[in-house]
Amino acid sequence: MDEKKRKELLEKLERIRESKVIVYFSYTPLDDRILVPLYRELANIGKTKKIDLFLYSYGGAVDTPYKVVMLIREFCENFSVIVPFSAKSAASMIVLGADEVVMGPISELGPIDPLVKHPCYKDFWIPVQALRCCFEYIEEMIYNSSNPEVSEIIMNSVLSKLDPWLIGDYEKALKASKQYAESLLSKYMLKNDKEKIKSVTHNLTNGYFSHGYPIGRQEAKEMGLCVTEASGELWETIWELYLIYQSMFSAENCCIFSLSTIG
Repeated sequence: MDEKKRKELLEKLERIRESKVIVYFSYTPLDDRILVPLYRELANIGKTKKIDLFLYSYGGAVDTPYKVVMLIREFCENFSVIVPFSAKSAASMIVLGADEVVMGPISELGPIDPLVKHPCYKDFWIPVQALRCCFEYIEEMIYNSSNPEVSEIIMNSVLSKLDPWLIGDYEKALKASKQYAESLLSKYMLKNDKEKIKSVTHNLTNGYFSHGYPIGRQEAKEMGLCVTEASGELWETIWELYLIYQSMFSAENCCIFSLSTIG
């Protein structure tokens, strides 16, 4: 029943949006493994006027979103992202390369603080900003300390556990996220409103302390993003489709790609 209903909802969403809809629904970090199945689905569609990416992801690698946007735009004139619930971090970066983002009352974007694999713990990803916050905390602690010897011991203990090559790589990831954001905004979402690019990029890369901060549709709109507020039949269709995908896949599953046109 869910499979039949899912296809019906995808077809309905395509009729409402006058688009071809691709779904990416994932509980695992976004990385380059998305590219081959994405290309396969796009090749099945062929060149078309408008593509909507129905996106649920909590983010991932810093370089992948740019590749995703460039690949999708090879196949369409107009590209939009539909966010039923969460499109955070690297997934929010994909949004910056769209012409619009479609959001409902519960939809969330997030800061584009890239995730990196922890050097010691397998399959454990951390936000790069966490490292910078660590250094800022140590610096503040030393500055305010009444016992510099104790502060120095703590600082040396922390630094001895850090690989300078990794620190440099993490810093590059932060700079890359800013570069990608500015590039995508200038080419696509804010191409006609370039004076907002710097402020939007700054807000998304440096404006929030929490990696999971929820940027709802009103805040996204106030920030300067091109937001379409989904309501009525459109939102009901988006939300019902999200609930079906949520019921189909547990946190142990990697991801799903689907097209209404091929099932």
